[in-house]
Amino acid sequence: MRVSCWAVLGVSCGAIFCRAAIVSAEAAREPSFLHGVAQVVGGVILELPKTIVYETMTEPPVLGTAVGLLAGTARALQVTAAGIAEMASTFDPWGRKKRH
Repeated sequence: MRVSCWAVLGVSCGAIFCRAAIVSAEAAREPSFLHGVAQVVGGVILELPKTIVYETMTEPPVLGTAVGLLAGTARALQVTAAGIAEMASTFDPWGRKKRH
C-alpha cells in the first residue's frame, strides 16, 4: 500500500487546524476557580499513574515504564501549573473585575 506524502500532509494539517480550533475555544472561556482546582487535583493525583500505565502498555515494559515516569512527571507538573495559574487568575481581592 502506497501512501502519498500529500495525503499525510493533508491529514496532519487537518489535525493541527482542529486542535487550533479547540484551543481557541478553550481560551475564549472565563477562568474558573473550580476548573483550576480540578486541574491541580488531576495533575497531582491522576496524571502520573495514568501516563505510566499507558506508556507501559504501548511500549516495551522497562522502557515504557521509564518513559511513562518521565512523561507523566512532566505532564503532571504542566497540568498542575496550569491549574494554579487559572486559580490565581480568578482571584480578585478588591472586586475590580467586571461581573456579568
